[in-house]
Amino acid sequence: MFKDPIFMGSFYALMTTMLWSGNYVVARLAVGKIPPMTLGALRWLVALLILCCFALPKLKKEWPVAKKFMIPILVAGLTAVTLFNPLCYLAAASTSALNLSLISVTTPIFIVIISAMLGEKQPVNTWIGCTIALIGSIYLVAEGQLSRVLGMQFAVGDILMLAAAIGFAVYSMVLRKIPDGLSQSTILTLMVFFGLLMLLPFLGWEWSKPDVHIEFSGVVIFSIIYTGVGNSLIAWWLWNLSLEKAGPTRAGMIYYSMPLLSGVFGYFFLGEAIGVVQLISGILIVGGIIWSSRPEKKRLAAAEAN
Repeated sequence: MFKDPIFMGSFYALMTTMLWSGNYVVARLAVGKIPPMTLGALRWLVALLILCCFALPKLKKEWPVAKKFMIPILVAGLTAVTLFNPLCYLAAASTSALNLSLISVTTPIFIVIISAMLGEKQPVNTWIGCTIALIGSIYLVAEGQLSRVLGMQFAVGDILMLAAAIGFAVYSMVLRKIPDGLSQSTILTLMVFFGLLMLLPFLGWEWSKPDVHIEFSGVVIFSIIYTGVGNSLIAWWLWNLSLEKAGPTRAGMIYYSMPLLSGVFGYFFLGEAIGVVQLISGILIVGGIIWSSRPEKKRLAAAEAN
């Protein structure tokens, strides 16, 4: 089982999603204590400093291969490090939390669509499972009220959040095939380095505001360390491994469990309630992920014949 790349890739995707889900708890604790883009820049800086402690010798050795793979690395740094958090932050200024949540869970759909556009045929079970999990995610963030979804009014922020969701899907696609001789540590180091450089204009814009400040406290320090080590280093490394071993489509399906896991962490660490809505959405999300993993009848028959 542990030698099966698809199983291990799915496990890595689940661990990544758990770490990213914990970020919502940390974000709630850090609200008003540190500007969001500054937190984003510091988390990636912490990750880069740690990477430099052990990844530079391998990077130097693998640089000839990395140079040939530089365009996908730059695209990954731009979409994942530079643009994702600023787009979410700018989107939040002109749209509702419900809209943000609903649009953010469309990333797996875009992964499947982009995969299909690139000529990678997607099994019917993937489309069915993807739809079921999407319904479960929408049901959760809408708190079980269909009227909230039907009454949505779209704004500029929705377009920005949609761009962030598509950007994350693009990131997941460009790193699905890693050249031989190139390690995940080298990719992550270069991705974070160039992503941080491209993030500097956004950081300068944020600090140009007169009311920006940092409240140095234990919560802020913990937020920087957790997001830097857990969310930016370990989680992205695991996500890259999951893309390599399980593929972006399967990893994207597990990404649907993020709203559910966030609710579980909120229950244990913030005292937030879990009710019937969370249970129903959980069944739909997990059921959709399981359904998407079912082998097609033709492929199953061929496997049994061999």
